[in-house]
Amino acid sequence: MQIAKRMTALVLSVVCLLCAMGCDKREEVDSAQVVYEYGDEVITFGEYYIYARTVQEDYEETYGSGIWSLEVSTDEGKSRVDNVTIQDIIYNINRVKVLVAQAEDMEISLSDKERTEAKNVADTFYAGLTEKDIEKTEITPEIVYQVVEENMLAEEVYQQVLAEHEFEISEEEARMTTFCDMVFECYSVKQDGSVEEYTDEKKATQLEKANEALATLATDEEMTYEMIVDKYDLEYAATYTMSRTELIEEYGESTTSKILSLADGEVSVVIESEYGYHIFKMLQSKDEELTKKNKEEIIEQMQKEYFNGVFEEWSKKYDSRFNYQEDVNMELANMFPFSDV
Repeated sequence: MQIAKRMTALVLSVVCLLCAMGCDKREEVDSAQVVYEYGDEVITFGEYYIYARTVQEDYEETYGSGIWSLEVSTDEGKSRVDNVTIQDIIYNINRVKVLVAQAEDMEISLSDKERTEAKNVADTFYAGLTEKDIEKTEITPEIVYQVVEENMLAEEVYQQVLAEHEFEISEEEARMTTFCDMVFECYSVKQDGSVEEYTDEKKATQLEKANEALATLATDEEMTYEMIVDKYDLEYAATYTMSRTELIEEYGESTTSKILSLADGEVSVVIESEYGYHIFKMLQSKDEELTKKNKEEIIEQMQKEYFNGVFEEWSKKYDSRFNYQEDVNMELANMFPFSDV
């Protein structure tokens, strides 16, 4: 269904935020159709179905219909993809409800053009439903329109929250560096996975080899990194591309400073670390393309963390008592993924 792609673009753009239409007058809603209540909203099965169906079609198009029975790791342990997705849908519905509730205070509303776009998307989605879908879910064109409209409004709230805060990172922090690490290791890994440190005598031998290799690199212009690795059978030698943060995590502050001080093509002296003796060769002190990408990813993470903090405060005011395990009608929620509603 092509509309699923359009709905997914609108719905998942808000950091994978989903939403469902809530009813103000709870007495008008058939209790058998209520998935759960959140704040002053009643989330019906029809509303839940719209977004769960969109997610289902998007996932199955990308990963295939067998995705739902696979297991993934969560904070609580192993869980099936379908169970994890249901919980994500519920919590993301709540996120959009909270964002929409902030729109008026932030003086955010949709333009006539955006409302027309929402109407077109909603009409197309509704037209793709079967008579059975409509009968079982009690979905109306108005409900679909409200769902799309809320998602668009939530997106604008989200973007304004980010626009009101500056997210900066220096080029040095984002810098991605590519280098060779010729490491003369001073440990061995046993079959059971345990690590055994070399004796002092064997460490001294490795240091001699490292100094010999460095001297060869300095005097023989034809000697390459690959030749050194082969000659000394360096099991853990490799080429890496890392950020400053990753370098510090791997080698520590002191060694990182020495690596980053190298110019392109330059070779370091022998440097000792907890792993053994290293000779570093700088291949590219700053990869412009990867640095740009890393900067974007870091800023994206900063935005996510900032928004989560803002959202947490908003959600406490909206509904601090919601409990997924206790409040959700799992008989209805567990109909996802839908095969026959």
